Amino acid sequence: MILIIGYGNSLRQDDGAGLKLADLLALACHQSQLQARQLQVQQLATELVLDIAQPDVQAVIFADTRAMASDTDACVQIKPLPINRKPSGNKGVVGHYLSPETLLLYASVLYDRQPSSWLATVPGSNFGHGETMSDITWLA
Repeated sequence: MILIIGYGNSLRQDDGAGLKLADLLALACHQSQLQARQLQVQQLATELVLDIAQPDVQAVIFADTRAMASDTDACVQIKPLPINRKPSGNKGVVGHYLSPETLLLYASVLYDRQPSSWLATVPGSNFGHGETMSDITWLA
């Protein structure tokens, strides 16, 4: 089964695009007759490790919005996430925000589960208050 974790805040304009991207990924899995489960959260938290570590989870896709770096940075990016046994910097600290890599590390260390994983991101440029997304996200 593929676990799709969409995260972002739909009340912060483009920040909600990760949630919509997760919807599209889940729809694509369904149309391809792939078994998938979707979770939508405002931020990544340690509780998600339990979902990632489930025995039937073969792959995890994290869907998020990234701040657009330039005008040529207008497409969805998908990159594999490495399985790392050691946190780098402060990524291993439990706090207000956890990275996908940290959640995967916890699943590996605590449950000996290392599903294949990817980070899929859509560009965004407006992260203020509101529910409308900028044209660059193209997901609105």
